[in-house]
Amino acid sequence: MKRKLGWFGLGFAGAELAAAILPPLVCVPAAAFLVWLALLWIKRRRDSAIPVLGALCGLAWFLVFTLVWVRPVKALAGQTVTCTAVVETDADASYSESRLRGTLRLTEIDGRAANVKVQCASFPGESAGERFTAKFALTELPDNKYRLSRQSKGVYLQAEYLGSYHPLDASRAPRFALYRLRQRWSATLRRWLPRQLDGIESAMLLADKSRLDDSVQQAFRTAGVSHLLAVSGLHLALLCGLLGFGRKWKFYKPLILLRAAAALFYLLLTGMPVSVSRAGIVLLVALVGDFFLLPPDLLTSTSFAAILLGLQNAYAPCDLGFQLSFCAVLGVQVAAALARTEQRAAHDKPAAAKALCQVAEPVQTAVLASLATLPVLVAHGMAASLVGVLCNLLVVWMVQPALQLGILLLVCSAVPFLAAITNLTALVLSLWLKGLLWLVRCCAALPFASICLPQRYTLFALAVLGALAVCFWYARRLRLYLPAAALCTVLAVGLGVWMQRDVVQINLVGASNNPCVVSVQNGQAVVFFRGGESNWSAVQNYLAGRSRQEPALVVDLRAKPTQMEFSAAEIVTVQELADFTTRPVLDGLTLDLYHNKSANLAVLGVGERHIAVGAGRLELAEPVRVDVLCAPGTLSDSVRPDAILYTAAAPRWLDDAAGCTLRYGEDTPGLTLRPGRSMIWEEAQTIAVQ
Repeated sequence: MKRKLGWFGLGFAGAELAAAILPPLVCVPAAAFLVWLALLWIKRRRDSAIPVLGALCGLAWFLVFTLVWVRPVKALAGQTVTCTAVVETDADASYSESRLRGTLRLTEIDGRAANVKVQCASFPGESAGERFTAKFALTELPDNKYRLSRQSKGVYLQAEYLGSYHPLDASRAPRFALYRLRQRWSATLRRWLPRQLDGIESAMLLADKSRLDDSVQQAFRTAGVSHLLAVSGLHLALLCGLLGFGRKWKFYKPLILLRAAAALFYLLLTGMPVSVSRAGIVLLVALVGDFFLLPPDLLTSTSFAAILLGLQNAYAPCDLGFQLSFCAVLGVQVAAALARTEQRAAHDKPAAAKALCQVAEPVQTAVLASLATLPVLVAHGMAASLVGVLCNLLVVWMVQPALQLGILLLVCSAVPFLAAITNLTALVLSLWLKGLLWLVRCCAALPFASICLPQRYTLFALAVLGALAVCFWYARRLRLYLPAAALCTVLAVGLGVWMQRDVVQINLVGASNNPCVVSVQNGQAVVFFRGGESNWSAVQNYLAGRSRQEPALVVDLRAKPTQMEFSAAEIVTVQELADFTTRPVLDGLTLDLYHNKSANLAVLGVGERHIAVGAGRLELAEPVRVDVLCAPGTLSDSVRPDAILYTAAAPRWLDDAAGCTLRYGEDTPGLTLRPGRSMIWEEAQTIAVQ
C-alpha cells in the first residue's frame, strides 16, 4: 500500500470522529471488531491493516484524552465558582447592552490555577484580551448541533455569569496583540474600500468576517464558493507562492525559510482555528520537503496534520472546516489520479486529445472535490449548490490578485507619501472585487443554484453509491461503475421526490423569545410573522436554501402591525380580519385565523394534525385544541396544546405548562409532518418540567 502514513492518518481521524459522535457503549464492540480485523489482515496483507491500526490508535487516544483532560473539566459542571476570566478573540456583541458573548478562558477557579475554556452567552466586556474576576455557574454543554463544534475548539463547559464583576489588567498574551493588529488592518481596508467589498477582502485576507454583509455571505453560500471567504490551504498557498521563484533561483532555500516564517505568522494572525491550522501544517510540511528537494504528497501531509491536530485535541475532527478540507483533499487526489491516467492514455493520441485532457483536468478537480464534500454538507444540514463547479471555475483564479492587491493596499497605506498609489490600488481592488461579487451573484441567481437535500435519505443514497464503488473497484470494473452510479442516482432522485411530495416542514426561525414560524411544502412557504426587521431577515436567510421563490403567504400576527416590506405573493394581516376566518393554503392544508382584541392565533391543519402560532393572550368562548403550540409569549386558556415547541432557554410561562409535552431547541427546531401519517420532531429535545 502506498502512502501508508496517509491511510494511517485517515483511520486515526475517522476513529476520533466516530468516537465523538457515537455513544460510548458502541465504541467498545467497534474497537473489538477492529482488533479482530487487524489481526486477520496482518496475516494476509499487512499493508491493508494500516488504516485499521490507525483507527485503533485513534480510539485509544480518544479514550486517554477523555479521561486525562476532558473528564476533570466536566467534573466542574454543577458548581458555582469565582473565576479569573480572559475574553477570547471570538467574543462578539451579545443581546444585552455592554455585554459580550463567546469563549472565556478561566485562568483561576476558586483561587486555584486553571486553564479551562467555557462558552458564555452574556458577560461584561468590550473587547478581546480583557481580564476580570466574577462568579459563574458552570454546566455541561447542551446536546445540540453546536456541541461538537465547540468541543473541537477545546470548550467542554457552559458558564452563566452571576455577578461580582471586578476588572483586572488586560492580558499581554501575544495572540491578543496579533488580534488587535488584525483589527487595525481590517479597519484600514474598510477605510479604503466601499461597503460590502471591504468585508469580502477582510474575510479572504485576514479571516475577519465581522463586517461581512449577510447578503454577500448568502450569495457565496448559494453559489457554492463560501470556502473562498474562509482562510484555508488555498489562501495560504497563494500568499506564500508570492515568494516562490523556482528551484533554480540563487536564494532558493533562504526563500523557503522566509515562506515558512510568513506562513507561521499568518497562522498566528488568523488565530489558528482548526481548519487554518490544518492548512498551515500541510504547507509547512510541503516546505520542509521542498527544502530537502523531496516531492510533496498532499494526502500524506494532510493525514500528518490530522494526526497532530487529533493529538492536540481528540475532538478536532468534529470541526466542519476540518472535515470539508480533508474531504476536498481526497477529491483532489482522486482527480489527480484520474488526470494522470488520462494523460497516459492520450500520450500517443493527436494533439486535440491532449488539449482536451488539459481542459478537462480543472473541471474534474472541481467536480470531484464538490462530490467529496457533499456528504459533509448534507450531514451538517447545509444546502448543496448545483452551480458550485461553474462558479469555482469562474472566480477561484480571481482570489490571488485580490489577496495581492489587499497586501499592497495595506503596505502603501502605511506610508504617507504613497497616497496616490494607495488610491490607485484601492480603486483597482474595488473594481476587481466588484467583478468577483457580480460573477458570484449571477451564479447564485441561476435556477437550482441551492438545493436543500433530505439529510437521512441523501446520506443513505451516498452510502449505497460508495459501497457500489468499493465493489466495482475490487472487481476491477470501474468503467462499469459510472453507468451503474448514474442509474442509481436517477432512481434515488425519483424516489426521493416521490417520498417528499406533500411533506410539510415547520421550523421556528428568528429571535428565541419571539420567533417566526415557517411552513414549507412542495417548494412553497407560508410564514407566520412575529417580531421586527431582524426576524424577517432571519426568515429570508432560512428560505434562501429551501425555497428559492418568495413565500406564497405571509400571515402577520402582530398586534400593532408596523410598516414593513414583505416580499411575498400574498400578505394577510390578522388584526384587520373578522374574529374567525378559515381558508385553504398550500396543497391540501387548511388555515384557521382567530382574532380577539389585540391577540391573534393561526392554526395550520395538516391532515389530522393542528399546529398553532399565536401572539398575545387570546380569549375565546370555546378553547381550541391543537397538537403543537409554537413558541408562545404567554399561555392562554383558550389554546390547549398537547405539546409546546420553543427556543427560549427559560420562558416565563414554563411553570404554567403542566400537562404539556415540552420540546426545546436552541436553533431552528421544528417538525416534519406527512399528512395523514407521521410527525417527526427535528432538533428538539424533550424537557422535563421540574
